[in-house]
Amino acid sequence: METMTWSLPTSPAGELPVIVSEYLLNPLGIFVKREKRMPKKAGLTALTGFRIGYAAVPGTDYRTAPMDRNAILWHKITRIKEAGEGCLIVSGNRQDTINLCFDPVNRTAVQAFIKTMRQQHPTIGAPDDVAASWLCWRDDDDWGDAQLSLAEMVAQENDTERFIELEIFEETRLPGVRDHAVPEMPVTAERLAFCSQCGTALGLDDNFCPECGLRQRD
Repeated sequence: METMTWSLPTSPAGELPVIVSEYLLNPLGIFVKREKRMPKKAGLTALTGFRIGYAAVPGTDYRTAPMDRNAILWHKITRIKEAGEGCLIVSGNRQDTINLCFDPVNRTAVQAFIKTMRQQHPTIGAPDDVAASWLCWRDDDDWGDAQLSLAEMVAQENDTERFIELEIFEETRLPGVRDHAVPEMPVTAERLAFCSQCGTALGLDDNFCPECGLRQRD
């Protein structure tokens, strides 16, 4: 499997506008695009929707407006934290956060994808142009065609050259993180496959790392 992509509402039920988040996981990293949706017949959107930034979507009963988007590359992820049955909080770069939400039935597949990609792309503390270019993409207010899918936006960005300002470049520096550190996996009830401190492989019965002695989660 080279990619995973899905969309789902991520705002509280019954709240308007509805926030719909589209996610993409590929060999490069984790991407999210959020948009606001309002029923075409709701209040001001029925009369002046286009004036307040909501564009009608043909074949649907709602208008939509772009909200924001973000990307964290695998080698710039610093932490993944559990947030209920259907969400992970992904932290990376200097201060980026993505709430990665999904249908709980897909939880195992999502976590397996993340585990594989992080093992293949260990954390790198030094700043780099590739990660910085995606911060430019994050901050770019001009989305071109806002109705493009997230996968299409990512493909479009892959063909775009960015001028990287020093402050953006520095946002990808991870203070205190050594290059090629062993990734911190999501907190689950399952035993870690590797020691979180030194990276030594753990046996099923290892309560302590055989290399550095760090106690493992029970």
